[in-house]
Amino acid sequence: MPGDKPPFLPQVQMLHDADRTDEIYARGVEVALAVARKRGRFQALMNGVYYSTLILALGWIFAMVIDREPPVRQVLREVVNPGRQVHAGDRLLIRGVRIRDRSCEITRRWWIVDGAGRRLDFEPERFDAYGPIGREEETIGPVIPLDAMPGRGRLLGVVAYDCNPLQRALGWSIIVMLPALDFEILPRAAVAP
Repeated sequence: MPGDKPPFLPQVQMLHDADRTDEIYARGVEVALAVARKRGRFQALMNGVYYSTLILALGWIFAMVIDREPPVRQVLREVVNPGRQVHAGDRLLIRGVRIRDRSCEITRRWWIVDGAGRRLDFEPERFDAYGPIGREEETIGPVIPLDAMPGRGRLLGVVAYDCNPLQRALGWSIIVMLPALDFEILPRAAVAP
């Protein structure tokens, strides 16, 4: 019928305590969200710390990966035995002058080629080069083996520098070939009775 109200529309009645109830619910929501806001700020802070630490760690690893500059510059390296001659069983003396830019762990390997063209290897020497940075001078050298054949000899060597934890852990050393040094191997000196 045209003038009748439809029976399905709900009737809304205002309660006298509705404003009070709304305030209680609003305060409850505010209290609940305040904890979430604090938790959100703490989570954002922890995320910042995590990603900052991650970026710093990756930067440190990257710096170790690209660290391939030799820490020592060789200025002078020469045989100082008289006449550049050494008897089998005697020490070959090599005077070295170098400039060390930083401290590293070092492994040095030497070998000689004797008068017969044989390669004679020496045990690797491992040591730490820590201490004052700058110019260093020393006289070192291997003992020529008694079975080395007389004639023209040649000393060859390689130095491996481990300057950071990544190089030590992976064995990814900075390798430097030493310049070859020529000398004369003389027969073993006669021992006086």
